[in-house]
Amino acid sequence: MIRSKLLDGLRAENVEAVRGQVWAFDHATVLGEVNRRVLRSQTEMPSDPLRHARDDGLVIPMSADNWRAAKLARMLRHLSIRFDDAPTAAELLDLCLEAEEKAVSLLVQLQGPGKASKGQAPFQGRDVAQLAQYVMRRLFEELDAGFAKSSPAEQERIAAGILRALADLPKDVRERIRHEADLAELSTDALKRTGAIAAIGGAIVGTVGMTGFAAYTTLTSTIAAIAGVFGTHLSFAVYVKATSMLAFAATPLVTGPLALIAGGALVLKANRQMRDRLLPVMVATAVLAGAEASPGTDMCALADCLAQAQATADRADRRDKTIIQATYPCLAV
Repeated sequence: MIRSKLLDGLRAENVEAVRGQVWAFDHATVLGEVNRRVLRSQTEMPSDPLRHARDDGLVIPMSADNWRAAKLARMLRHLSIRFDDAPTAAELLDLCLEAEEKAVSLLVQLQGPGKASKGQAPFQGRDVAQLAQYVMRRLFEELDAGFAKSSPAEQERIAAGILRALADLPKDVRERIRHEADLAELSTDALKRTGAIAAIGGAIVGTVGMTGFAAYTTLTSTIAAIAGVFGTHLSFAVYVKATSMLAFAATPLVTGPLALIAGGALVLKANRQMRDRLLPVMVATAVLAGAEASPGTDMCALADCLAQAQATADRADRRDKTIIQATYPCLAV
């Protein structure tokens, strides 16, 4: 039976993770970056689970499956995967398989041979499992750089958090991770050495892999321990800050102000470039979530969410059409 790692992962992914990524995607804009980097504004994800992720005052009911469908809708739209009518479950599988291929191609364009930044290994994978491995390794490299700049007290706290996350793994798996990371021991002092966290991240992804013990939980717990440096709430830190770090890491600070001055065309181009970098992260988190967990929802449930939204849009007034389009941008509303 043909399976989609992306679709299986979406069905299993924690709804708070999904909700955070929808919020991050909607705020991956030039204006959002100017606010974050230049004005230093602290934008927070709405806490009301019934509120749409966009902070534009639109309020609609959002169940766990609706959030998963909303994340998928953003990925399909960004990858230019269109359809006239809401897809059936079988058609949704085909759409997700197409999205997997396009996401891999996108990462090759961004980080493939000749594209990766100096000192970084290029992405040469051919499927979303390899995409997930590459993205997570890059994420830990970014987190390692942030760790090195933190105070000794923060480094102690972060190292302790990472060790707690690793302690949840079986002893033999911990030993394999230690060996792959080329560390003499898994200790606070060892983790505080330059490059150790990047090595641990690569070892977790490579050794535990896509089907190992608690890979997803360990990865996100480790990310949370490091992201805590920024003083954000756990779910926000893991699913927004972490994804944003990768999405914006390659976007020059000058892009935002320059685009705002130059005009709308550059703004749209810059927005797309930021979301180009965010999309592989969204795919990676889904693939990891689906690697070891049973799907939390039936495949038909996501198709039903899109079908219900499409049917509602077909008979809705202008305001409701706007709400539905904002929630499921892949639909022909």
